Amino acid sequence: MIEKIKYRLSQLINDKYMRLRALSMLTALTIAVVTLLHTSIHTIEVFDGEKTYVVTSLTRNVASVMAKMKFKSDKYAILDTNVSHGTTSVQITYGFPVYVTQGDKTTEIEFFGGTVADALKQAGFTVDEHDFVEPALDTVIKATEYIDYTDIGYTSGSYTEAIPFETKTEYTSTLNKGVSKVTTKGVKGSQLVNYTQKTVNGVPTLKEIVSTTILSQPVNAVKLVGTKAIIANPKNWISTLAPANAIELDENGVPVKYKSKMTVRATAYTHTGNKCSTGVKPQPGYIAVNPKVIPYGTKMFIKTVDGKYIYGYAVAADTGGFIKKHPTGIDLFMNTKKECTNFGVRKAEIYILE
Repeated sequence: MIEKIKYRLSQLINDKYMRLRALSMLTALTIAVVTLLHTSIHTIEVFDGEKTYVVTSLTRNVASVMAKMKFKSDKYAILDTNVSHGTTSVQITYGFPVYVTQGDKTTEIEFFGGTVADALKQAGFTVDEHDFVEPALDTVIKATEYIDYTDIGYTSGSYTEAIPFETKTEYTSTLNKGVSKVTTKGVKGSQLVNYTQKTVNGVPTLKEIVSTTILSQPVNAVKLVGTKAIIANPKNWISTLAPANAIELDENGVPVKYKSKMTVRATAYTHTGNKCSTGVKPQPGYIAVNPKVIPYGTKMFIKTVDGKYIYGYAVAADTGGFIKKHPTGIDLFMNTKKECTNFGVRKAEIYILE
């Protein structure tokens, strides 16, 4: 009996120890789980300048957590991140459009704040001290902005150009008046021109000459101009009349001074036994005209267009029936019928002298 009582007491004691031991293990496990959960849960606070968004997560990957959060806009940039006592604080800013116009092209970027200089750099523009930017580079952009950008560049270069020669005129009595001759041929010189080229948005505009270096001097030409007067020689004329003043001719045998010129149909006539219409005795030099076209007394110099006849000094002194068919024609008096026949009908140049 006593043995049974000892056995029963032994079992009770063992069961109690077992329960206590199990309870102890369960308590330790609970504490471990709670501690583990406490250390694994993270709080993430996101501030966008107006509102704070708070979430808890078992992951430490802030980017993946924020990707699932609902913000005012999905276009944002992280300005600052701070971790303290299991809480990750994140400050973000939302993006906004900024437009950069260069010439006729406009580039749009999504900007998250900064200066005009930052926006231009993000848009891919490299700005130097020559460029024009409006607003100024240090202007802070907080909302949609329009930027005018002008790329101004300067490049240096050089080229070779000709230096024109001058023509020096010298007058000489060894040449007839109206005749000229080049005695020294002109030669162009050359020079090296250094320049600076301005470009606006890649388009060349103003070119400024910086310096010039003469490579070869030009050689000036020398031109002789004749001053020797050509006096008409009455010995070569058909006319026997002599002008009061010598008639000066140019190199083409044309009077240097005359009032007007006519090109007419010319024929020839000889002695008829009658005086001229103006009462003078016929002689070579007195010619028949239409007085309505060439008044009587008009003094002139006549030569044929083909240059074969120089009638010379003449005076309008007669008329004839030819003016009915050829009112602008003239009839030149000659001494013989043979001379008239040889002359025939020709075009003549009349230079009215006075």
